[in-house]
Formats: sequence, structure tokens, C-alpha cells
Amino acid sequence: MLVVGAGSVAQAKVRALRPTDCSLRVVALAFSEAFLGEVAGLDAELHDRAFVPADLDGVHLVISATNDPAANAVIAAHARALGLWVNAVDDAASCDALFPSILRRGPFVAAISTEGAFAGLSRAVREALEALVPDEALPEFEALVQVRQELKRALPDPTQRAEVLRALLRQLQQHVLPTEVRP
Repeated sequence: MLVVGAGSVAQAKVRALRPTDCSLRVVALAFSEAFLGEVAGLDAELHDRAFVPADLDGVHLVISATNDPAANAVIAAHARALGLWVNAVDDAASCDALFPSILRRGPFVAAISTEGAFAGLSRAVREALEALVPDEALPEFEALVQVRQELKRALPDPTQRAEVLRALLRQLQQHVLPTEVRP
């Protein structure tokens, strides 16, 4: 994967990619300490210079995280000529692949997207969900997954199993969710 740019937006994209264990090639005019910290421990090659078309060799996805729409357009044109997908941050015209804003809490994963129209809105909704689904809920989520597995063995009737699971979920909502969002 190629990342062009090393600012805060590129840093957020790298953070989102961390769980994938992908190999990164990063091209940027400068690297901040924060960005270097983000790529620490990843399979990443860093190039301290401007983008050149040869940077696309061997990659499958391009993240263009520059603040320059003209640069994004050039990068996208070269990538598309090679049949590569491009994620151009805040530049819908140069974007083929979108990254949703993701909330992970153990087995619970929520992805929020505005289809590239307003990434800040996706982030704001994710942050609101983070407040609704606190880290402290993780043990309950993991326990529910275990209970469901046990119920699949103990209650072969899917209707009965669904009723029991719905009751457990209602209890979880009363225990975990803030009062103002409880059903």
C-alpha cells in the first residue's frame, strides 16, 4: 500500500490500517515525530521526497493524503492508469475507495461513512458512539458472545434462543447504556 503524505490525516489512515498488518510505502516531503511514532513497528518503508510514478510499483491501494488537490489528481491519474484504487482524503473527484470511521469494542464493530462527502461528520458520529459504548462494556460484549455460543448448543430452537438473547440484550442496555439513550 502506498501512502502519500505524512500529516495528521495520513497518520489517521495509518492508524486505521494498523490492524491489517499490510506493508506500507510512505512518500512525504517531511515526517513528524508523531507520524514516525505511528509507523513504528509496522512494515513500512519511508521515502523523504515528492511522489514519483514509480512509487506505484507493486502496490494495490493508494492513499493520497496531501493537502493539495492538484497533487491528489496527479497521483490518482497515475494510479488509475495502472488499475489501482485511490483513497484521496477530502477529494472525492480523486477517490475510488472510501475508509469509514470505525469503532471497535471487542466483537462489536461499527463503521460509519458519508461516502466521502464529509469525513468530519463520520468522525463525530463515531465519537458519539464511543461515548454510548464505553470500553468498560467490552467484558459484557465478550460474555454475550460466549453465552450465545452456549445457547446455540443448549437451545436448538432459533425462536427460543432469540427470545433469550433479546432479554439478555435488554439487561445489557440497562446496565451499560447511559440513561438518556436507553430504550
